[in-house]
Amino acid sequence: MILVSACLLGHCTRYDGRHSLDEQLARRLDKEAVLALCPETAGGLGVPRAPARFCGARPGCEGADLLAGRARLIDANGQDVSRAFIQGAREVLEQALAAGVRRAFLKDRSPSCGYDPAGANPLGGVRLGVLAALLVQRGFEITEVRAPARSDLTPLTDKVS
Repeated sequence: MILVSACLLGHCTRYDGRHSLDEQLARRLDKEAVLALCPETAGGLGVPRAPARFCGARPGCEGADLLAGRARLIDANGQDVSRAFIQGAREVLEQALAAGVRRAFLKDRSPSCGYDPAGANPLGGVRLGVLAALLVQRGFEITEVRAPARSDLTPLTDKVS
């Protein structure tokens, strides 16, 4: 079983109500058992929702700093959404562990799923999201998927996971 950010498989769970379908990844995982989840929706955040940014976090430690209480996630409306991000990440981790998952493909630059420890993403963004931090702590193998920056990502019918 492999954990995948739901948006990468065409689920419309992004903050803007869209998806980040990576067709190559979807084809690659076509015959695999996949657990497609979104930690932000698992934490009770709606779709669409205001984008959120880390405040007070060190670069490369964002999610870990939030989990340790050294940072917060504040949405574009000024609301502290830290609790929802933490709750969702913990829920996804719990489901992944119950399913025997040890490997994850996560969406780049996301405050939940971002995983770019070397800071190599040319578009910048979050280097260690909240879910990614929890998965790292538990020894998961993580691959960051750099979804193309596109404006033509139209909603698809969500698939049941």
